[in-house]
Amino acid sequence: MNLKVPFKLKTSLISLLMLPSLHSVANESNVLVNSSSYPSSFFMQYHPQNAYDMIDRLPGFSFDGGSNDRGFGGNAGNVLIDGSRPTSKSGGLRGALIRIPVDQVEKIEIIRGGKGSSEVAGQSIIANIIRKKDITSGTWALKARRAPDGDLRPNIEAAITTQIGQWDTAFDTDIGGWVGYRDAVIEDKGHDDHLNKTADEILDEKNNWVYINGQGAKEYITGKLTLNGRIGGEKWQGDITRNIIHSDSLTHEPDEFWLLNENNTNKEFELGIDWLGNDDDWKWHILGLAVVKDQNYENAFNQEYFAQNENYNSQFKQHRIKTEYIFRNTYGKIGTDRFKPEYGFEIANNKLDTELEYSENNQPKNLESANVVVEEFRGEAFVTFVYSATENLSIEGGLTGEISQIEVSGDATNDQTFKFLKPRLAANYSFNDDLQLNIQAEHNVGQLNFNDFAASTDTTDDRNTAGNPNLAPNQYTKLSTKLDWGFSEKGSLSVNLFYEWHTDILEYIILPSDNGNISHGLGNAGDATFWGFETDLNLPLDSFIPNGLLEISYEYNRSEYFDSIINQDRIINDYTPEQFNIEFRQDLTEHKIAWGVELISHFTDTYYLVDEIHTFEGNNRIEAFIETTYFDGLKVQLLVEHLNTGEYTRSRFMYEDDRSGNFEGSQIAKRKREPEIKLSVWGTF
Repeated sequence: MNLKVPFKLKTSLISLLMLPSLHSVANESNVLVNSSSYPSSFFMQYHPQNAYDMIDRLPGFSFDGGSNDRGFGGNAGNVLIDGSRPTSKSGGLRGALIRIPVDQVEKIEIIRGGKGSSEVAGQSIIANIIRKKDITSGTWALKARRAPDGDLRPNIEAAITTQIGQWDTAFDTDIGGWVGYRDAVIEDKGHDDHLNKTADEILDEKNNWVYINGQGAKEYITGKLTLNGRIGGEKWQGDITRNIIHSDSLTHEPDEFWLLNENNTNKEFELGIDWLGNDDDWKWHILGLAVVKDQNYENAFNQEYFAQNENYNSQFKQHRIKTEYIFRNTYGKIGTDRFKPEYGFEIANNKLDTELEYSENNQPKNLESANVVVEEFRGEAFVTFVYSATENLSIEGGLTGEISQIEVSGDATNDQTFKFLKPRLAANYSFNDDLQLNIQAEHNVGQLNFNDFAASTDTTDDRNTAGNPNLAPNQYTKLSTKLDWGFSEKGSLSVNLFYEWHTDILEYIILPSDNGNISHGLGNAGDATFWGFETDLNLPLDSFIPNGLLEISYEYNRSEYFDSIINQDRIINDYTPEQFNIEFRQDLTEHKIAWGVELISHFTDTYYLVDEIHTFEGNNRIEAFIETTYFDGLKVQLLVEHLNTGEYTRSRFMYEDDRSGNFEGSQIAKRKREPEIKLSVWGTF
């Protein structure tokens, strides 16, 4: 094994940054194994506007945008750009792809089997977008969404890539908003199923935003230097009104009026610096990332009781400052060697500073852990590898050691240190170019949501939740196997089976309190098991529907957890048991028209609180679109969501003290979302 090191590691980073640019970075696609390539011409039948549109039409490929967990290494999706993962978090992988105009894409490579990079570890299929160099191109879009109440919001998007001096640059902006409207009938019943009162509810909501993204890349010090930036914000407003009639009312006029005004704002800034250097043998990747978010959550609630001539009101305000700073360094073998290791480390600092004010009838109220500061220092070191055992078999895996310290201060205090080992091993076998099997085993650690350390309120349900400073991460061991079969140019079948063993899962529990009050919040609640499978089928229908394509996806999920409140097994919170989608599309290229329809299946989610059970159920919903490229240089699409009307039922079942107590009653909200229309026009320049 050749351990030649082309970089002089003893050279300091400062010295590197002072050297002039030398030679361009070799495209990493020369090391990809088991790959097939789709030229940009393949996608022209779908009239894409950007790289994301092209990824969306890749046969047998399901886009994974990754997660937004803290840190960088564990959030990878399954798409690379010129062999590397985009250095950004807030905008997400989808946002990075939208910023690449279709004219800039030369081809997309599908990589099956291990790639040996910690940035995409665990992905059995990866798409690698290869861009053209030194071109200027751009895209724009005008969109308008109309809610059922007639409210209309425009949306303007624009992106451009160009060469500025030695820099390859890309800029985009997204300015606009959306509106939402639904009505509902809510029935409150007692423990004997007797109807106590009925409410007519209306939700009117809107969201407005402005975001600007920029990227610049140039050759620098035997490698490629990339700068990423993002700035912007958004504001969401929602008004919920209820006219409430008691069942014993003689006039059938409202007995109560209920109003909730909510205002949430988010401002964010992100800056990323990325340097990637490689030759035929080794790749060195250095990354720095800073993210700052300023968030405000406010609501004002008012309830009038007409008969008693009484009024109740409450106000809630919470201000959150979130910061994240990451430094990551990897050094890995590339080229044609059968064994390719990669070594690296990542250090990060994350902080949440939250301040909360809450009052009822203009009198301040104290909530458990209302004002807290949560700060985490985390470091991890890892080694990964890919070994091409034979032409058809590759083995990949790695070991990560993680240590983190989480300190909570303010209204609640705690200081915890966690140490974890996270091994992973996977085997990828290619029976032929069209059929691959992946088997994987890994141990992983979930991430805590810092918001759960602080108190929160849900005014809609008249519920306050205490913060918990003693939370520990959930851990799980997972076994999975995935089969990918591409049986034609557009036809494919993917089946993924998995089984997971979890410890320290997070569920709502009764929290200990210093003042003797009983409070509920999220806590570590024991062990659980998860299992299920996912399948995706792309079925061309050309034999009887010209250029027709049917896409079918199905998810089956099961879980088991022993609930100490009721002393019996149950499913896990917020875990959809089944989901089924069917999408049909036909491209009539000779007429420059495409149309399609999607069926989104019925679903039921269940959520367990200490003293309540919530279910959320949705009907079979239909979306449809028609689009044309009849006008030169333009693509026009009309999309209708909830074509058959979306019907959602939210049910609350309440118990005395906790779910082992006497049943107290229910609240059933039957919600409707009428069809919503979205008109979009895209163009290029």
